[in-house]
Order: sequence, then C-alpha cells, then structure tokens
Amino acid sequence: MELHWRKGDLDAAEHLLKKALEANPRANVDAGYNYCKGLLEWYTCDPNSALNYFNRSRRDSEWGERAVYNIIEIFLNPDYETLGGEALENAIECDPNSALNYFNRARRDSEWGERAVYNIIEIFLNPDYETLGGEALENAIENDANQAERELNVKSAERFLNEIRAKPGLAQKFILMENFILLATSNKIKIQQSLNNFLDLIEKDTTSSSDSEKPVNVGAVLGASRAYLLLKQSQKAKALLKRIVSYTWSLEDADYLERCWLLLSDVYINQGKTEQATAVLRTVLQYNSSCIKAFEYMGFLRERQSEFIDAAANYECAWRLGKHRNPAVGFKLAFNYLKCRKNFECIEICLQILQTHPDYPKIRREILDKARSAIMS
Repeated sequence: MELHWRKGDLDAAEHLLKKALEANPRANVDAGYNYCKGLLEWYTCDPNSALNYFNRSRRDSEWGERAVYNIIEIFLNPDYETLGGEALENAIECDPNSALNYFNRARRDSEWGERAVYNIIEIFLNPDYETLGGEALENAIENDANQAERELNVKSAERFLNEIRAKPGLAQKFILMENFILLATSNKIKIQQSLNNFLDLIEKDTTSSSDSEKPVNVGAVLGASRAYLLLKQSQKAKALLKRIVSYTWSLEDADYLERCWLLLSDVYINQGKTEQATAVLRTVLQYNSSCIKAFEYMGFLRERQSEFIDAAANYECAWRLGKHRNPAVGFKLAFNYLKCRKNFECIEICLQILQTHPDYPKIRREILDKARSAIMS
C-alpha cells in the first residue's frame, strides 16, 4: 500500500484492497485489511474515515500499535497542515472521519491493532494534515471554537496513547508521540518542555552514532524544529532542518523525513528563497510522488510568480490525489484556471466544490461568476 502510494499509483493500492475482498469477503473484518484501508483513506484526505478503520485494528497484536500512533497523528493534525509553518496556513480541510472509521475497525485486532491505534492518535493530533510548524500556506484565524477542538483532540490523543503505555519496553516511537502531544498544546511551558525532550533525544542518538555529524532520530529533529518555530526561533529551526536535507532516505524514517523537508521548504518560502524551497520540494516528490502538500507548495510558489499555468498543473495533481475532497485546493485550482483563462475548467471545479460544500466562502462570487462572465463577454 505505502509503496504504491509513494510511486504515485493509488489506483494500484485500491486494486489490492479490492482483490483482498474478492478473495475473502470477510476481509473487511480483518485488522490488516482495515489498517490498510485506513492508510488509503488517510492518504487521500479523508482522515475521519481513516480514524474509523484504524480504530477497528487498534486492539490487534500486530497492527494495533501502528494504528494507535496513526490515530494520534490524525487527532493532532486532521488537515495535514505543515505544523509550525505559515506559508499555506489556510487549513487543507480534509475529512478525517473516513480514515478513523477504517482504523477503528482494525484497532482490536492482534496483528493490526497497535499500528491502527498509532494512526488514530496521529489523526487526532493532526486531523487537517497540516505541515505542523509551517506558516507559508497558513492564514487561518484561531478562534475559541478552534482552540476548544484542539484541546479535545489532544485529550483524545492522550487517551489512545495510554492504551500502549501498559506494554513492556516502551519504544522510541512512544516517547516521540508523547512529546508531539505536548507540542500540540498551546501552552508555552509544555512546548518548551517538549523542545528540551526532543533535543535530549537528538543528542543521545547523535552521541551513540558512529557518524557524529548525522542526526539519527529524524522524528526528534522534526519535533524540535516545530517547537522552535512555535517559539518564534525560526533560525534555530532552519539550522536543525538543514542538517537532514541530504539524510539517507529509508522507509523507516520516510514519514518524518518528508515532514522535515516540507517544514524546511515552508521556512524557505517565508524567507523568499524560492529556488531552495523548490529544490527541497523536488526531493519530497522524488521519494513520494503522491505528496499532496508538496504539490500544493509547488502551486503556491508558481502562483506567487504569476506562472498560473504551472501553478494550475501542480494544483491539479493535489486535487486529483486528494480525490477532489479538499475544497481549499479546489479553490486554488479554480482561481488559477481563471487566471490562465481556462474558464470552462474553472466552472467545472467550482461546481464540484459547491456540490459538496454549498456554503464554501467566496468561490461563487469571486471565481464562478467571473468565469461565467468571461465566457459571455
């Protein structure tokens, strides 16, 4: 599943799940199937469904821990934002319920449950799949309702993490997740505490490594960098992230590496360093051809340079990979279609968004009506 996703071939991943059901009609109650289904829902911007599937596998001995971690990740960042970043700060508006649904089905299974629970935790911590710490795409206003939802998600993430606490020999993944939860609070003292813990992990692993120049704990590098950005110490975050630009890729570190690279590109974008940001984003896409956020950043950079045709091409990829579920990406695609005079395509995207999000702000007045007027004139 993950390898097909990284190749950019989501159809092949879906085909595998379909074949599993054809071979065994009861596969939909299997923890492994639900875990994989949760991953697919998460990958395609439906974290609520992902949570459901991860939850079904979280009691399984083989898959449960991973499911719980994913649940926590979704709770902490449901919209898959660049947490800590600012460049795209307008919430990707994915729907995490579908992913939660599938993970929930797998969370009781002995084989898939643990992984499903970890995934549920991931969704609670980041239901919007943001680049946590990033700012380049962000312009959202944190109101009381958002803050209350964030606090509820953090509490949910803590509850799911406690399911793993009783297990002997707490893994490094557990320690990282514990500190990511601290980082997700708006409490400056807890953010500083998590920063200190992440730095301790980096120092410990670097000291024990034969190559003292190379950070070993990529997850800790990500956490410390996010903390620095939340504490408005962007230069320290940048210096830390630059240390792993050329870090050797491995499947084990792939997710954390990708998030580090996205966060670094966000920092570069905010500093006006388009070439450096583009180079890092190309590295992301080299290892994950299905990274929606990388295509969104690419589109943002091209749009900022008034290269609307190239911007639209990148937003098209993000829109397609997210299965047309993200109205914020659809809005940007429609806007760039309008700018490069692809009025019929623009109208089609607007109507798709309004069909699922009839009250989506501004799209009818600012884009749809203008595209229709352009055709009539």
